[in-house]
Amino acid sequence: MKPITLLLSLFLLFLMGCGSTTQITASWKNEEESRQPYNSVLLAAFSEDLSLRQSIEGEFMSRLQNRDVTAIRSIDVFSPDFFSSTEPNQDQVLEILEEVNVESILTITLINVEEEERFVPGGRVGPGFAPMGRFGYYGNFFGYWDHWQGAGWNQGYYTTDKKYFMETNLYDAESMKLIWSAQSRTVNPADMQTFAAEYVDALKAEMRELNIIR
Repeated sequence: MKPITLLLSLFLLFLMGCGSTTQITASWKNEEESRQPYNSVLLAAFSEDLSLRQSIEGEFMSRLQNRDVTAIRSIDVFSPDFFSSTEPNQDQVLEILEEVNVESILTITLINVEEEERFVPGGRVGPGFAPMGRFGYYGNFFGYWDHWQGAGWNQGYYTTDKKYFMETNLYDAESMKLIWSAQSRTVNPADMQTFAAEYVDALKAEMRELNIIR
C-alpha cells in the first residue's frame, strides 16, 4: 500500500473523539496570476482506494456546491486506476478537463498523522463548598459524613489526541499553474462528515478572503 493510501486509510479508520478543530496553519497565493474568482472546480483526492476517494470527494462536493461553487468529483470523470501510473497521460487529462469545463482543480492530500498523549488532571467529585452554618450537614460529623459519602477525588487520566495534517492545492485548469496552496491541522475529528464540514468551511473562508473563489 502506498504511503498516501495508507495515511488516508488511517484517517478514516481513526476518525474519533470529540471537539474537533480545524486550523489553517500555512497559506500561499500566487500573486503573479491575477484573475476573477473561480466558479467551478474539479476535486481530486489522491488515493488508490476507490471507497476513500468516493467518500472524501463526495463530502467536499456536497459542501462546496452548497456554497454556490460548481464542484465535480474526479472519480466521476476519470477511471478508478487513472492516477495509479507514475506519469498520467497529460493529453487525456487535458481532454477530460475540456469536456467537464471546469476552471480549476483542487487536490486533497493527507500528508501526515500524529498521535499525542496528554494527561487530563483530576479534581474533587462532589458538591461545591458552602460556608459553615448555612446548611445542616455542616453542623455535626454524621451529617457531613452522610452528605459527602460517595464523593471523592478523580485522579485524572491519559488520553490520546490524533492530529491530521492536510495539504490542499488549487491549480488553474487552463494554464495548470499552482494558484493557491494551504496546509491545515485537524485535531480529533468525530467523523468524515464533521471533518469535511469544518475543513471545507476553513478552506472556503481562506479562499474567499484571498478572492480565489466566490
